[in-house]
Amino acid sequence: METNSKCNTQVSGTSGSSEEQREAPKMRLSLTGWSRTRVKQVLNLKGYIVGRYIGAGSYSKVYQAFYRTAQPEGLLPMQSLACKLIDRRRTPNDYERLLPRETVAMLTLSHPHIVSVHSIQEYGPFVCVFMDYCRHGDLLEYVQQHKRVAERRARIFFRQLVLAVQYMHGQGFCHRDIKCENVLLAGPTHVKLADFSFAKQCAPPNGSGPVELSTTYCGSVAYTAPEVLQGIPYDPKAHDMWSLGCVLFIMVTGTMPFDESRVREAIECQLHKRYHYPAGLKPNLSIMALIDKLIEPDVTARATIDQVADDPWLVEP
Repeated sequence: METNSKCNTQVSGTSGSSEEQREAPKMRLSLTGWSRTRVKQVLNLKGYIVGRYIGAGSYSKVYQAFYRTAQPEGLLPMQSLACKLIDRRRTPNDYERLLPRETVAMLTLSHPHIVSVHSIQEYGPFVCVFMDYCRHGDLLEYVQQHKRVAERRARIFFRQLVLAVQYMHGQGFCHRDIKCENVLLAGPTHVKLADFSFAKQCAPPNGSGPVELSTTYCGSVAYTAPEVLQGIPYDPKAHDMWSLGCVLFIMVTGTMPFDESRVREAIECQLHKRYHYPAGLKPNLSIMALIDKLIEPDVTARATIDQVADDPWLVEP
């Protein structure tokens, strides 16, 4: 993480020399004297221009940004980026624990269908994450605009998403917040998985060790597996698979499989696999079978990412 040295000075306690005590107010000022405007000014001096607001993450605001470096032969063309701006003064205490995990995941993972990080910079309470700018919006916006995703395009989108998760799980990481809003469109037929706010390393790479169970509730109710909603220690990779099933259901139907406004009833429906396709809609039976393998309350029977990658519907041209 690139840091600003003035921002990371530790504030001394009451013990220590009188000289240290006289310096303490100045150090506190260096930590609290930051604002979004000042951060943008400092970034501007480094070649980053933070522009219009384009969305929000779990605990952040996202802006369109541009980056340009000066080379001996002159200025290079501007690079279009997204800037995720996190104000740690406005985040819950748990986020201080999650932020280092997110940073590790974003800097470790490198895949064509995962949003890549350009740089991470810290100024006082602000953390700025510069990453790929996906100008075509997110998958939820696409579904809302088109009512649903046509089967051929749904296969393209879902195949790319599965490749991203397969790579991520292979590296020992889980996402824990896969949802349509976190699937970004870099192009008309190119998606990228984004927002690793709840990501963590849960196993050694390449399946060389057991998966560490999670106890933290993560994600959005509409995409969350029943074992997570019930507060049971859960396999975070299996949680990702349930979420993938919800994403696929939403793509091909334009509706949610479960009513997130009534959590207790939603859990009952999940445990008994009570979800319904809209009247008059008849998806491909192969899609329905794949969704059924993913929206599976029995964790031991739920499809793994490798099984999904080999699913007949997904490998069709």
